[in-house]
Amino acid sequence: MGGASLLRLAAAMVLTGLVSPPVAVAARATPPLPVLPIPTAAQLAWQRREVIMFFHFGMNTFTNSELGTGEEDPALFGPAALNASQWMDAAAAAGASLAILVAKHHDGFCLWPSAYTAHSVRASGWRSGAGDVVREFAAAARARGVDAGLYLSPWDLHDQRYGREVAYNEYYLAQLHELLTGYGSLSEIWFDGHKDKNATNMTYHFHEWFQIVRQLQSSSIIFSDAGPDVRWVGNEDGFVGTTCWSTVNRSMITIGATGIEKYIVA
Repeated sequence: MGGASLLRLAAAMVLTGLVSPPVAVAARATPPLPVLPIPTAAQLAWQRREVIMFFHFGMNTFTNSELGTGEEDPALFGPAALNASQWMDAAAAAGASLAILVAKHHDGFCLWPSAYTAHSVRASGWRSGAGDVVREFAAAARARGVDAGLYLSPWDLHDQRYGREVAYNEYYLAQLHELLTGYGSLSEIWFDGHKDKNATNMTYHFHEWFQIVRQLQSSSIIFSDAGPDVRWVGNEDGFVGTTCWSTVNRSMITIGATGIEKYIVA
């Protein structure tokens, strides 16, 4: 039988249903299994943000220092024309879909009038003691269609409870509760384990802190050195390693531990 006859026979078999065309076979093929672990929907959404803006505005702005001492007079905090709407205009213009504010840095000064410390904007005299940077920040973000997030430093150079494990962790948890319940929806909460090598030894109850975020802001992404949702890239240089995979073995890293860089930087 010639080649042309074979082609006619094959076509006839397809038309009569004796065989299926290649397209039909491919349509029924089983898709490949995913390479585990796979990201959650929230992690995928975070990756697609592409641009996130971080605002570190606080006591250090007025002392011209990167790291405060915790002994700064609250009266030093005195913005003459704070305009959070202008911040969000800049964030939106840069294409940022999320803006994160440092609500409290290592100096312990709080940008909201916390009920649990006198070391806050309430004691500064700014806006006659009635100011709240966190509230203005969150409201401006909402008005511009930018999601809001907050950073709350675990290391606190001001509060006298620091170093007393139970007392300080309860204090921190109370302040975290204030932020999670008083400022609307928050899309990301930042934690870290950073403290100076000469700092008072302090164990942080990260598990409990993460739990309260899950309870009160269930859709919020949690950042720390080691996740659980998104993580530190392992350096303070402003860029990641030549190759930096998203996944890490979290059983090998502890938040704030010395030397964790070798586990999370490729």
